[in-house]
Amino acid sequence: MQSLQFVKKRLDGVRNIRQITAAMELVAATKMRKAEEAALSSRRYAFAALEILANLTQALKQSEDFKNIKYKSAFPLLAGRPVKTSLILVVTSDKGLAGSFNGMVLKKLEDYLGGRGYKKLGDARNIKFAVVGQKGADYIKKRGGQIEKKFVKFGDVMNLPEIEELTDFLRRGYEARLWDEVLAVSANFISALRQEAFLRQLLPVSFLKIRRTVEEIVPKTGRYSEVKKQIISKRVEKPIDYIIEPSPQEALGLLIPLLFKMQIYHIILEANASEHSARRMAMKNASDNAFELIGELTLLYNRSRQGLITKEITEIASTMAAIK
Repeated sequence: MQSLQFVKKRLDGVRNIRQITAAMELVAATKMRKAEEAALSSRRYAFAALEILANLTQALKQSEDFKNIKYKSAFPLLAGRPVKTSLILVVTSDKGLAGSFNGMVLKKLEDYLGGRGYKKLGDARNIKFAVVGQKGADYIKKRGGQIEKKFVKFGDVMNLPEIEELTDFLRRGYEARLWDEVLAVSANFISALRQEAFLRQLLPVSFLKIRRTVEEIVPKTGRYSEVKKQIISKRVEKPIDYIIEPSPQEALGLLIPLLFKMQIYHIILEANASEHSARRMAMKNASDNAFELIGELTLLYNRSRQGLITKEITEIASTMAAIK
């Protein structure tokens, strides 16, 4: 049987840990509610904005004016080209203790690279990385990946201007042909108990991929789930006929960068809600496990203490009997 002092020390240590995990659970729950509200409230705007961009893009491609437009120079974010170099935006957290949040995002990245024939992350020499979160940066750097830029302290981003540096970096690099496509690997907030990792193409902007993105980010159940039915019901072969002044080209040229920024903003919001939800569940599980361990250690402590008392009483009784 373990000594009484050792058991008491373990019991005090587990109690202290439980206090810490309980406090972290409360903090994560508060941040989760704020991030969840921001992510959910931005979804309707995200759906509407992505639909407008998709319909404008398709309408312009089918218009007579499109034949006279120098497409690649007029709309560089829409113009695709042969892919020689890719940039992958990896969205993780700055801190740990977030359950499986970082693990599922990085596993999604590894699965994608494995599907392209790379056994190790460092072997992908034609793939570059932009990383949101210190955990992702450490992971990629340790495995020899090429990190173009790292962004930290995005965990509590709530305003669109806060991500301008990130969106400008991705957009200007694509326009300067530093990379020929931009992909994003991030977590999508399904519910407080469930998050999933997704890989999406951000650049070049594609009508079909925008439609797919819209469908992926809509929750299947719960709040805003009805929006998915509305979006799918709008699927038509002919695009919406917009009347735009002064011209569709000018409107689209101004709209695309704004909607691209909005798409990145939405990804960050979804990742933040997922991170705080995962951390809250991880801390809740840790607190519950600590509570169970405290019960077991308390029982062991009482048994050890009772055994010690019984031993002392036996020794006293034996001594008295010997004296008599």
